[in-house]
This record gives sequence, C-alpha cells and structure tokens, in this order.
Amino acid sequence: MPSFSFSVATQIRFGQGVAREAGAAVDGLLGALGAGDQASALVIVDPGIRGASWLQDILGSLESRGRCHHVFDEVRPNPRDEQIDEAAALIRDRGVGAIIAIGGGSTIDTAKGASLIASHGGHVRDYAGWARVPGPMRPVVAIPTTAGSGSEVTAWAVITDSASHAKLAIGDPKLAPSVALVDPGLTASLPAGMTAATGMDALTHSIEAYVSALANPVNDLLALESIRLVGANLVRAVANGEDEAAREAMALASTLGGIAINNADVAGVHCLSEGMGSLYDAPHGLLNAILLPYFMTFWQAGSAERFARIAEALGAERRPEQAVNQVVRLARELKFPTLSQIGVSLADAPRLAELAEANVSNPSNPVPMTATDYLGILEQALA
Repeated sequence: MPSFSFSVATQIRFGQGVAREAGAAVDGLLGALGAGDQASALVIVDPGIRGASWLQDILGSLESRGRCHHVFDEVRPNPRDEQIDEAAALIRDRGVGAIIAIGGGSTIDTAKGASLIASHGGHVRDYAGWARVPGPMRPVVAIPTTAGSGSEVTAWAVITDSASHAKLAIGDPKLAPSVALVDPGLTASLPAGMTAATGMDALTHSIEAYVSALANPVNDLLALESIRLVGANLVRAVANGEDEAAREAMALASTLGGIAINNADVAGVHCLSEGMGSLYDAPHGLLNAILLPYFMTFWQAGSAERFARIAEALGAERRPEQAVNQVVRLARELKFPTLSQIGVSLADAPRLAELAEANVSNPSNPVPMTATDYLGILEQALA
C-alpha cells in the first residue's frame, strides 16, 4: 500500500439546531486568540437569506453574549475579487476578529477570501495556487445553507478575477474554516432546482475524489458513503424539502464530499466547469451536474474496479458501466438543462478546453487528460 496523508482541519458540529451555537463558537475562537470581548464579528450572508427567520437566531447567539457584529450581504454567485476587497475593508475598518459565513459555497469562499486579504493584504491573485498564505488568518465559522459545495470543510476558495475573468483556485490549510456548524434544517427552504444542482455537486465531489489519482483508503470510505447517501436521498430531498431525513442525509453527504476533495482533490469535471463558470457566470453545481456523466464515460475503462464500487454504492449491480448508467438516470430524473440551453457556445470550446488543461486539478484525473480530451467531451455535451 502506498503511503498517504489525511487530515481534517475544521472542527465539525452536525445536527438540527447547531447553527445557534455560532456565538459560542466565535467566543471560543477569539478567546483562544486572546482577542477578548472587544473584537467584533462580521456575518457574511447570501442576500437571499436576509429575511430568513432562523437568521435572527444566529445573530441573537452573538447578541446574547454581548458580541458586536456587522453584516455583509454583497455576495454573488461565482464570487469576484471586488466583493472580497469590500468585505476585507469592512473587516479592517470595524476591528473584526472573526467571520461567520452563512450560505452556500460562494458565501463561504467569500469569507475565506475576505479573511485572507484582511489579514495579509494584496490581491487574491497573489495567493492563487497551493500553500501561498504567509501566516494565520482571522478565524471563519462556516454555516452552510446548501448541501453540495462542502466548502465548510475545505482548504480551498475559488474566486473570479474580474480583470481576466479567470477563476483563481487558492488552496492552503490556513484557509480552512476553524469551525463548521452543519445544520440540516437550514436547507429545508432551498428551492427544488438548487437542491438538485447542489446535490449533484456533492456527488461530483465524491466521485472525483474516489477515482482521483490522489485517492487513499481513508478518503475512499468517506467518498463512497457520500455517494451512497446522495443516491438514496437526493430525489427525495428535491421532491419534498420538508423531508427531514433526506435533508440530513444530503447535508452529511455534502460535508463528507468536502472532506474527500480536501484530501484527494477534484478532477476534470471541475477543471472544465470552473472555466465555464468564469466565462458564463453559470451556477457551479449545475455545470457539474451536466458534465459529470460525460467524464465518467471517459474515465470508466481506466478505473473499472472503482466504477464498479460506485455502481454498488448507488444501489446498482456491481459493474463499471452501471455507475455511468445510474448517474445518467439520476440526472435525467432531475431534468437538468443542456449546456446549449444555458448559453455555452461551441465557439468557446477550444478556449475552455485549454483552461481546463491548465487547471491546478488537471493532474488529479484518474487518467491523463489534455485539451484535446476536454474539447472532445465539450463537443459531445454540446451536440
């Protein structure tokens, strides 16, 4: 067995109602840093949840402890450097000692980026790549409201550079949230379409981590369990947002998938979808949902045994081709649009293929992939 490493830098609290522990989490983190009661907290939220009743419970957990807080709600999908700079300026100007991110992957990535720039200055492009953060950052408490990104437990943030329109992947152990409060109840009001797309994002994470060139035995256990949970619960969660058991299962699948990609990386689906997201500003989870079956077909022959286990985790016969069949069936049942329907143009395919080959995660593919391979997949998906 080859040597491997595995780590989870984030303290995870999972369960109904744990979001109300935000105040205690901030107090604990700031107390450990010697910041005391004077430092305030910045709450970064998705603008769509400003009116949610449960948000007041989270804010109240800060107020009940006498902790001053400020709210930043200028988050947008596929977060850009401008929002990072705005939030970082607020952190510096208001004496913020800790950040609470409440929302999906875009919100949590915004919080990571804002903490980075507020703590070390510069521009997000200065930190693109792996392990370029020079020192400690302000702690982040992540409270996900979608079940898909897994960003609450990853050491990565993906930020769009507005000047070049490139998506910058920034990875460093210091970027991981200090605490993740995973409260499945917060996902109950998520619209069906977003539930479907974010759920397929979680499935993409776990499948890519499981077949990745960086896969390891500990990670495999988490990835397969995440795959099983998505296969058994995503359709139920989409059909009925009040299905508590399905929501809990999807929240757990998302967090497990986040841990999996944090240790084994993503692969070609993300390499291509990240370029598309920067060019078309399309939802990340939706792009992954559309692309995943095409990449699985491309990878299947080179990872037959692993694909057979994926098929089994999805409740099918243990045969490689069944893994692809099950994901195709799931995507069809959830009725995702085509790439053409969301505006992806064949004229942009060569550029997208080149961006995918240059992506930091391209070496993690289970079989080597070149721009020509990505172009072929794009042409199939656009046909």
